Amino acid sequence: MGFDDRFAYAVGRIRALENRMIDQAKFNRMIDAESHDELVRILGETEFGGERDSRANAYERLIDAELLRVHELVASISADPALTGVFRAKHDFHNMKALLKAALAARDRGITTSSATGGRALSALGWLDTDSMSRAVEGMLAGGPGESGGELVARSEWLGDAEQRMLAAAVANAGELGLAAYEARGRDPQQIDFVIDRESFRYFFSLASRRRAEALTERLTITVDLTNALTCLRMRAMGKDVGFAADALLAGGAISEAVLLEAYGRGDDEFWALFRSTPYETTVNDGVQAWKTTGSPWAMETSIARTLVAITAGWRRLDMGYEPVLGYVMAREAEADRLRRIFLGKMAKLPTKVIRERLGGAYA
Repeated sequence: MGFDDRFAYAVGRIRALENRMIDQAKFNRMIDAESHDELVRILGETEFGGERDSRANAYERLIDAELLRVHELVASISADPALTGVFRAKHDFHNMKALLKAALAARDRGITTSSATGGRALSALGWLDTDSMSRAVEGMLAGGPGESGGELVARSEWLGDAEQRMLAAAVANAGELGLAAYEARGRDPQQIDFVIDRESFRYFFSLASRRRAEALTERLTITVDLTNALTCLRMRAMGKDVGFAADALLAGGAISEAVLLEAYGRGDDEFWALFRSTPYETTVNDGVQAWKTTGSPWAMETSIARTLVAITAGWRRLDMGYEPVLGYVMAREAEADRLRRIFLGKMAKLPTKVIRERLGGAYA
């Protein structure tokens, strides 16, 4: 079966799977559920309800189990598992963050055991084995030579050897750079987040470029621009200086870091004018105005989520290529995120109106 034929086969399989996704009516029933048991019972009617477990934190395990099944299934039918699983790698970069911060916190407190390894903060959804990642982090802290990524191994059989090496090298290098930034910036754990987030996008852009995946590159560019806008909103609200902003911004957007930083010290009206006459004008303006009224970035976060979901929805309407396959994976991740937010909202006893407002349209 040729490359195009394999993608056509994958799209056909995806079409059948999409019919099993949670519809809005079922999400509404979950939001309106009057007890945790009722919420778990409704979850049991979906693909995420493989088993009944009413313990308060069981929903995380059920959601992760279903997502892992989806990732492995899509990888098994995809003509290019690395491409259609590009965002699966975000879990690997997350795990490197969690392991590195846990190990550094233990070291700085004088704890010599290896028990502080990130624990529950680790995700089981990445391509790479977390035990090998933990050993690599121990090597970094021991002051040995820089890791090439060779010690990191894949936990999935579907990621080819060449792609495994590239991803492993990218994740290990992100860890090394995060460690260096942590030490150079007053042992601030935020520096690890900044560096590893930036390196994760470097990997995403690199894979998209190697595959000449124009649609993916465009989405990544939009994601960077909107993420940087949200980051600037938060940093300016906290009174952070331009040096801090330089550490926090992502690279690869249509609006360059240099342009954002050059305008960062100006007043609000002049700074936000950067986004006028861009495709982001409405999204950013609505978010800024809501922030001025409420003091919360929530409106911009929701607006950004809607923008990205609209792109994914467009991919899913296509009949061929990698886009509908990747779009399905991203839709399932968004579906899982929506479930988590509902469970967390219910556990926090938030009013149903608040839960519905915070979800409305953002993950449709």
